Amino acid sequence: MFRTFRHRLLFWFLVFISFSFVIIMLSITYLKKREKVLKRTEAIEQSYIMLLKSAKAQQDFFSYASRDPKFFRTGDNEYLDQYLKLLDSTRSYLMKVDFEEEGALAGGVEFIRSDITEIDAVFLELIEQIQARGYKNFNLEGTMRKDAHWLEGINEIATEDILYLRRYEKDYIMRNESVYVTRLTQLVDKLAQETVANRRISKARKSEILSYLLGYRDKFLQLVELDQRIGIRDNSGLKQKLDQTITICEADFSSIVLYTQEWADAEFKQLTASFGVISVLLMIISVWISSMISKKITKPLTELTMHITRFVDSNFTLETEHPVVRTDDEIGSLTRNFSFLKDEVISRLKFFKQKVDERTTELANANKKLIRLSKANSRFVPQEFLQNLGRDSIEQVQLGDQVEREMTVIFTDIREFTKISESLSPQENFDFLNGYLSGIVPIIRRNGGFIDKFIGDSVMALFPENPDHAIQTVFEFEDFLDDFNQKLKKENKLPIEVGTGIHTGNLILGTIGHDHRLETTVISDAVNTSSRVEGLTKYYEAKIIGTEATLSKLKKKSSFKYRFLDKVNVKGKSKTLSVYEFLSPREETKISYLKTYNEAVKHIKNKEIAEASVIFSELHTKYPEDRAVAIFMDRCQSFLDKKTATWDEITQMISK
Repeated sequence: MFRTFRHRLLFWFLVFISFSFVIIMLSITYLKKREKVLKRTEAIEQSYIMLLKSAKAQQDFFSYASRDPKFFRTGDNEYLDQYLKLLDSTRSYLMKVDFEEEGALAGGVEFIRSDITEIDAVFLELIEQIQARGYKNFNLEGTMRKDAHWLEGINEIATEDILYLRRYEKDYIMRNESVYVTRLTQLVDKLAQETVANRRISKARKSEILSYLLGYRDKFLQLVELDQRIGIRDNSGLKQKLDQTITICEADFSSIVLYTQEWADAEFKQLTASFGVISVLLMIISVWISSMISKKITKPLTELTMHITRFVDSNFTLETEHPVVRTDDEIGSLTRNFSFLKDEVISRLKFFKQKVDERTTELANANKKLIRLSKANSRFVPQEFLQNLGRDSIEQVQLGDQVEREMTVIFTDIREFTKISESLSPQENFDFLNGYLSGIVPIIRRNGGFIDKFIGDSVMALFPENPDHAIQTVFEFEDFLDDFNQKLKKENKLPIEVGTGIHTGNLILGTIGHDHRLETTVISDAVNTSSRVEGLTKYYEAKIIGTEATLSKLKKKSSFKYRFLDKVNVKGKSKTLSVYEFLSPREETKISYLKTYNEAVKHIKNKEIAEASVIFSELHTKYPEDRAVAIFMDRCQSFLDKKTATWDEITQMISK
C-alpha cells in the first residue's frame, strides 16, 4: 500500500492523532458535565451554610440587640445587618441552582425558597415587636419607667408601696412569671382606691395621680402582652414560630442536600462509566495498531540495533558480522549504509589509535614537567598572592600587576639572633633558621595567612580575611617554641624568644622589577608600621603588640585578652599610634591583674593621675618585671612631681 517507510509512519501517526483528538474531546465533555454537577451541589451546600449562619446571626441579635440602646435609638445593629447579608447570600446561591431537568430537586428548592421568605417575614415582625416594647429608657418600657419615676417623686403615696411596685416590675422583667403581674395590678388597684378615699388630696391632684398610676399599670400590662407575643424568654409566640420555621427549613435543606449528593453521585457514575468504556475501546484499538506496527517495522530495526550494540561493545572492532538487509525502503538503505560506515570507522580508528597513542605519550611527559614546574614556582610565589592578583598561574603575571586590599600584616623576629648566629657556622645558621621556619610557616598557612617574604630571621606574613586569625596564629607560635626550645636545650643551645608586631590597613600587592627579572612584593605604609611595631616589643618587653587599627577590626574582640600600652611616634612616622599588648592564654600572671591594670589606665584617661599612681605602684611592687607597669608608674610620678608639664607625652621611638 505504501512504498516508503515514511508514508507508513505518517499514516499510523495520523491514526493516533485522530484517536487522541477523540479522547481529548471526550475528556472536555466529561469535565464540563462534571463541573456543571459540582456547581449545582456546591450552590446547594453554600446556601445551606448561609442559612445556618443567618440563624446564628438571629440568635446573636436576640442575645445582644434586645438590650442595645443604640438599636432602640437608631434601629441599626451589626447582627441585624449581618443577618440581612447572610439571607441575601442564601437567596443568591439558590438563584444559581438550576434543576429544570430534575423535577423533584426543582420542587425541593422552591419549598426552601418559600421557607426562607416565611423566616424573613416572622423575623422582621419580631424586630418590630421588640422595637415597640423597648428597653429601659426607650419606647414602651421607657414611658412606663417615666411614670414610675414620677410616682417615686410624690408624697401622697407611701414610698414603701412605690418600692413594692418597682420590685414587682423588676421581678417580672427578670423572671417572666405571671404572679408578679397579678401582684402589681392588685397593688395598683389598692393604691388607686386609697388615693380616691384620701380626703386630704385635692380633686385635681387625685386625677393627676390616678392618671400616672393607672397609666403605669396599663403600660406594664402592654409590656407583658408584647413579651408574650414576642416569646423570647419562654420560647413561645413569634419566637417559637420562628424556630419552628427554621427547623422545617433546615430539614428541607438537609433532604435536598442529601438528594443532591445522591443525584451528583449517580451523574458521576454514569459519566465515568461512559468515558471509561469509550477509553477502553480506544486503548484496545491502539494496542492492536501498535502490535501491527511493531511486527511490520520494528523487526529490521531491532536486528540493526542489536548489531550496532555488539559493534559498540567491541569498541568498534567487530569486523566479521554484517546486518541482513530485509527491505528496500529507508530501513534497508540505513542497514546497507551502516555496513559501509562500519568498515570505514574500523579503518580510520586503527589509524587514529596509532596517532593518539603517540601524542598521549608526548602530552603525559609534558604534563609531568609542568606539574613539577608549577610546584617549584609556588614555593617562590605563594598561590595566595596569585589569587589576590586575580591570576590563575604564574604565567599570567605581568610587570606592574597590582591590587589594593585591606590585610593584617604580622612581623615576627627572633630576639638577639645576631648573637646566636655568631656562635654558629654558616651551615648551622641555615639549619637553625630552616628548622625554626618549618614550624612557623605551617601555623601561618593553617590560620589563613601566607608568607610575603623571609628577611633573615624575620617573617612577614599577610592575613587577607580576618585579623582574629593573625592573633590566633601568634598565640600558636608559643606552642611550637616550647617544643623548639626543648630541642635546642638537648643540643646545649640557648632557647629563643620572638617578638611580633601586628597592624591592619590597606596595602598594594603587585610586581616590580624588569621584563627579565620580576619580584612580587607588598608596598604600603601598613607594612612599615607593622615592622616598627615589632620593634616596640623589645622596648616594652612584650611578646605581641598590635595597633588600634587591628584591635578595631577584630570580629570577636571579647575572645582575646589585651591591654593598652602607650601612644607612640615610631621612627619614620609623624602620626601617633595607640598600641596594645595581646596576652596569650599562657601569660596567666599578667591576665590575673589585667582588670586592675585597666582600672589604672582608665584613671589616667580621666586625668586622675594620683589614683593611677597608687595602683601602678602597688602592681610594680608585686610584679617588678612588668615593663609596662614600670613605665606608667614612672610617668605618673614624674607628672605628680611636676617634672612633666602635661600628661600628653608621646613616646618617641628613635630606633626601629
